[in-house]
Amino acid sequence: MPSKPSFGDRLKRSTHLGVALLDATVRRPAAPLKLNLCLTYWCQYRCKTCNIWQRKPTDELTTDEILALVRENPGISWVDLTGGEIFLRPDIDDVLEAVITGWRHLAVLHFPTNGFQTDRIVDSARRIAGRGPAKIVVTVSLDGDEQTNDEIRGIKGGFRRQIETFKALRQIPGLQTVFGVTLSAYNLGRFNETFAACAREVPGLTIDEMHLNVAQVSGHYYDNDQLTGVAPDPQRARLELNDYRKLKRRPRTAAEMLESVYLRYLDAFLLTGQTPMPCHALRASCFIDPWGIVYPCISYSRPIGRLRETGMRLDPIWNAAGTAGLQQEIWEGHCPQCWTACEAYQSILGNALAGRWTNPQPIPPLPSAGPKTSELVP
Repeated sequence: MPSKPSFGDRLKRSTHLGVALLDATVRRPAAPLKLNLCLTYWCQYRCKTCNIWQRKPTDELTTDEILALVRENPGISWVDLTGGEIFLRPDIDDVLEAVITGWRHLAVLHFPTNGFQTDRIVDSARRIAGRGPAKIVVTVSLDGDEQTNDEIRGIKGGFRRQIETFKALRQIPGLQTVFGVTLSAYNLGRFNETFAACAREVPGLTIDEMHLNVAQVSGHYYDNDQLTGVAPDPQRARLELNDYRKLKRRPRTAAEMLESVYLRYLDAFLLTGQTPMPCHALRASCFIDPWGIVYPCISYSRPIGRLRETGMRLDPIWNAAGTAGLQQEIWEGHCPQCWTACEAYQSILGNALAGRWTNPQPIPPLPSAGPKTSELVP
């Protein structure tokens, strides 16, 4: 096994990422610095909030094709590996190894998991912990306490598996592990119950180990654009978000500051329904589906090219005139409006470096009266 990178190497990778983000703000770079790479649409859960599990995918990218994707696009500094459930790929260890050894500038590796295959997930995570990227973050998805979680996810015993996976991952040096809670119409008003249920199972759990997101709609990714009643009521979601923000400590690290800003602008998005700052989709990042089809992001269902037609090289797609024109439209806000962590973080950092942190309008205070979030039920 290769030796762990030195502090100097990790600092160099982080610096490279910062420079790349600044470059993506002042001009459109020749290649993306971040990929949202969906490895598979297979998933053993049956979540009410998405239809990924309804797909029966065939002919997804092979191991060799993914290795070629890494080899032919060497400049990636940040990658989110997502699914489906990535640990249903029999070659996931080969993929992870290629990512951490092939992308020499990789500063951030993040992947979510539904947590069901505890032993497999933990073994794979242990293999890469502390190697390659300056930061490796694993999100274990969770939708509520045991009853709520298993009802939303459609599998009995899921909550128990997710808890055990989180506890095991949390003990591995070199990983940052968080619970990812997505507010939807099905669990709105129950975050306090969710945290309390997790804290009973995980000794010493803090609120900062819970990441809060809001359900979004996507035709090509979640395949939930035909589902009704997925996204939560925005005003009630703002109340829940406000309670959550009050529980968090004052940011003490760069990552905590980024999360704090993300949440602040999530409130702005819930209020206005508009992306609250210039979006870096197709400027710093793009989304690739399990067949190698490239999209601007997880929300905009507008394919721009197929990697299987370019030898897995992104540059012919990224540098096409049509892609540049579409990026300008997104930059100006002419796209489906969203605010998800997958797209928000690089936009926050890029706009911060350029001094572009602005709200579309001042955020009015939340109502001072009304039921507590713990009393709100769908």
